[in-house]
Amino acid sequence: MKKATISPLLALFLYVLISLFPNTVYAEEETTEQTLLSYSDFESDSYQGWNAFGNKSVISITNNTSYYGIRCVETNSREESWSGPAMNIANLVIAGTEIKFEAYVKSVSTPELNIIMSVKSINTKGTENYTTINSVTANNSDWQLIEGTYLVPEDMTDLTVYFQTDEGNLDDFYVDDIKIFGESKNNDDDDVNNNGDSYDFDFESGLEKWLPRGKVSILTVNDCSYSGESSLYVSGRKEFWNAPTVHLDNIRTGVSYNFSAYVMYNGVEYEDNHIFSLKLQYNLNGSETYSDVNSKMLHKGTWSKLEGNFIIPEGAENIFLYVQTADVINSLPDKNDLMSFYVDNVVVFDSTAINRQELIHTVIIIAVSLALLALLAFVIYKIVKKSNQTKKLLLSASMDAMTKTFNRNTYEERIKVLESYPEKCIKLYITVCDVNFLKYINDNYGHEAGDKAIIRCAEVLNKTVGKKGKVYRTGGDEFMCITKSDLTNDIKTEFSIEASHYKGYPFSVAVGTAHYDKAIDFDEPDVKAILTRSDKEMYKHKQEIKKFTKEFSQDTE
Repeated sequence: MKKATISPLLALFLYVLISLFPNTVYAEEETTEQTLLSYSDFESDSYQGWNAFGNKSVISITNNTSYYGIRCVETNSREESWSGPAMNIANLVIAGTEIKFEAYVKSVSTPELNIIMSVKSINTKGTENYTTINSVTANNSDWQLIEGTYLVPEDMTDLTVYFQTDEGNLDDFYVDDIKIFGESKNNDDDDVNNNGDSYDFDFESGLEKWLPRGKVSILTVNDCSYSGESSLYVSGRKEFWNAPTVHLDNIRTGVSYNFSAYVMYNGVEYEDNHIFSLKLQYNLNGSETYSDVNSKMLHKGTWSKLEGNFIIPEGAENIFLYVQTADVINSLPDKNDLMSFYVDNVVVFDSTAINRQELIHTVIIIAVSLALLALLAFVIYKIVKKSNQTKKLLLSASMDAMTKTFNRNTYEERIKVLESYPEKCIKLYITVCDVNFLKYINDNYGHEAGDKAIIRCAEVLNKTVGKKGKVYRTGGDEFMCITKSDLTNDIKTEFSIEASHYKGYPFSVAVGTAHYDKAIDFDEPDVKAILTRSDKEMYKHKQEIKKFTKEFSQDTE
């Protein structure tokens, strides 16, 4: 096969063409070097990272006019001529490279308005520098292009682009279709401790993308640290808000994050205790917003942890985390408000997983606790039930089934106690009750009627004595009442009332009561002697009843 060759004449022609038009060969390469880093057209009704510079004006998305599409950003209510739409672009650009800006501007109502595109940069020493990129005389009828280039300083730590007007001019204006071109950042340069939307800054490898906030010096030192060998040292502060700050570029809105940082200060010139704050700054609806994550009183010479959970609102953009001393309101800051301090081990992570685990853990604890309570309640129920059953059995063993009074065995046990402890008899009354005419009732009306007469006697005694004592059935038709007061008259009255209700057979009960009498029993009561006296009183009452009821009396009763 024949080789393809270039003729000497053709090679000479190409050489001459390249020599005459050298820029033609490199034009495409030069164009590709300028990458579009940011484009804001506001068509999504979003501020896209723009906010009012210094919060000295108000910016809003409007559809009154636009360069392209239907929306643009409007600046009004301006308090300072230098306040207009602004965006922090430090995270987009590379130090030492050239960037290009393009934007379209228009006056709201002024026929001629000088609109200026500027940048504010902060270097590693905390020095602020302001540079004018370009300006254009805008009117209220046509959109004007404003464009220019800017060389990013090698020592840049923070960079903001913004639009303003001439000093003293507070007229309103529009901005639309803002483009920023430059060399694209290599993602491999991201902080090695940044994993997705979580952050871990230990300053062992330098500043790790932390920046000075205002006129303040920040640097890593190894003379003091919470852990490891290095920490961030903050000094040379001119305002209380001068602080170390870091841009949280991947953090999500609407998600609960846990923020924490260890802070320590020392120095004989500072007070022993001072308040420090862990704070967030972000753009929301076109305004710079500041939120306090946690504030805490710290003690000099001791590392202390500032920690809190915070949900960044939906729509927030350009989010920064920083550490400062407490805000100073309506007074000049003193040396304590401007003190130097150390920061170490700053951690940010999505706390929803932990919150979910804590919730699950709490639910498990509650479930286990409820199960244990249910088990305990069941055991207690069983114990109480068993106890009640035992009590019922004991009560059943001590009760007379027919009359529902205590039986003779229980009575005899009570008498034994009173014999062993005679002093217990001093305040007791013992009443003997005996149903009259029982043999007559049994012989003439049957034993069923006799049983009913005994039950009637028991019911009257239980009702009358109640909680004032106890009633015992000591024999077939005999009852004993041991009470704390003399109920003789009450008992007799109730029996008289009951006897007046004729139920087919005669009903009557003899009653006799006795109690401790020092004149008879002397210093120590004798329960047997008291019983004998009460028995005599009962027979005395029985004889009185027989005088009026001889027709029911029998010699054997």
